[in-house]
Amino acid sequence: MRFANRPRSSCNLHAAKGTTGSQRGITLFEDAADFQCRAYRLPPHNRTRMNEMLEKIREGRAKYGLRVFLKRELSRQLSKTFHRVTNKSLDKAFDRLGIQSGMTVCVHSALSKLGYVDGGAETVIQTLMERVGGSGNILMPTFSMRGSMLSQIESGQVFDASKTPSQVGRITEVFRRLEGVRRSAHPTNSVAAWGRDADYFTRDHEASSTPYGMDTPYGRLSESDSAFILMMETHIHSFLHHVQERVEFPNLYLPGESEVECVDQDGVKKTMTTRIMRPRVPYFVAVPGSSKDEVEWLLLHDYALIFPKRRESWMQEVGYKWAQYEPVRDRRAVLEQSGALRTVRVGKGECGLLHVKGFLAVIEDEFKAILSTYRDRYDPEAIAAMDLPYT
Repeated sequence: MRFANRPRSSCNLHAAKGTTGSQRGITLFEDAADFQCRAYRLPPHNRTRMNEMLEKIREGRAKYGLRVFLKRELSRQLSKTFHRVTNKSLDKAFDRLGIQSGMTVCVHSALSKLGYVDGGAETVIQTLMERVGGSGNILMPTFSMRGSMLSQIESGQVFDASKTPSQVGRITEVFRRLEGVRRSAHPTNSVAAWGRDADYFTRDHEASSTPYGMDTPYGRLSESDSAFILMMETHIHSFLHHVQERVEFPNLYLPGESEVECVDQDGVKKTMTTRIMRPRVPYFVAVPGSSKDEVEWLLLHDYALIFPKRRESWMQEVGYKWAQYEPVRDRRAVLEQSGALRTVRVGKGECGLLHVKGFLAVIEDEFKAILSTYRDRYDPEAIAAMDLPYT
């Protein structure tokens, strides 16, 4: 078979001076794609798909770098094939966890680590709404800060509950924009809620002197008998700072208060007064080491509950030690045996449903005791100087 009438490739195999490896890779790919389109006379719709693919690669290279983007894309395609999460499989998992009508569920999620979720965030939200029904509630943190509370407030940005995007995951941003969802008017640590008691959970957050006190969505969660935390391949997050307030965690907040402007969901401008959470220090907890005078440090969320199971590998890799301290080592088993924690595999990850009051019953007194033992260790400068790993 002869190809005399087909054009020769015009691929530029000799990259221009000053171009990077990734730029040369894109150029070669574009040239090869153009050659294929012309040589094989691809129809318009195929050319469109080729152009869309090229544009996706360009955007990925700009955001992550070519190598990282291709690695992420390969992982996504493998997940799409081998770890696909559908509405049906998600509903089955929620059923096994015991999620039912009338429950209040606060969601923490890392969806990409579950695998490929058909329909993405929308599927998870819709499936959960159908589970808890109109008599239940769904809550999600919708923090407006990327860094610390201090840096966000010092930036001078005015929080608008109806407009300011959530910075803690796509699912939270999709959720807070849905019709019927209420969002608390806190400039850094807002919470969005849907359901029967959405107004109750979100109202007057800005009136609290701290972001995690009893008169906040987190405090109200702790008072509900039917409140649960849903962990989707991630650990407990913001609720733990409420626990820290309950146990009087040392140096949790910076001295003094700050006045901050914000706009609530109804468009009302307000000036609130709040204490600012201290950067870094509150994320670490001192526990007994292998000898009497030795102290080990753990991340707050690992001290509370090592979840998901894969966390143990990372903790060992970076040097955290917990096996010598029984309450942390056995926390998961204790919570499961008490019925406060249920877990299930979903896709390539793990989901857990944690009963809030059951969790507090297990951890609160023990947390107070360990803090009383090591209270003098919580010097902010000393903790910052240790440069402990965090993720």
